[in-house]
Amino acid sequence: MKRDKKSIASTVAVIGAAVLACAACCAGPLLAIVGSVGAASLLGAYWIPGLLLVAGLAGSVATVLLVRRHRAKACRLPASRVEVEIQPTHTHDDEAALSG
Repeated sequence: MKRDKKSIASTVAVIGAAVLACAACCAGPLLAIVGSVGAASLLGAYWIPGLLLVAGLAGSVATVLLVRRHRAKACRLPASRVEVEIQPTHTHDDEAALSG
């Protein structure tokens, strides 16, 4: 069974028209999907490092505030006077034992 060239050409034309129609119909949604993936990638490329920068800055500020608060408590003086008695560090018996 032999096909003539006209029949093959018309079959190729119908298949080509179907491919063209499919491409025209599906191009919009496919480009939208690819574009949204690209936009999400772009957003992620700037959002995640920005978020890390903000988190690092917040951690640094919290650390500085906690260190300052700790130092302020450690350096606080009592509100009233405190009497301090000075006691000798060694006695005469200790000097005698050391001199031998």
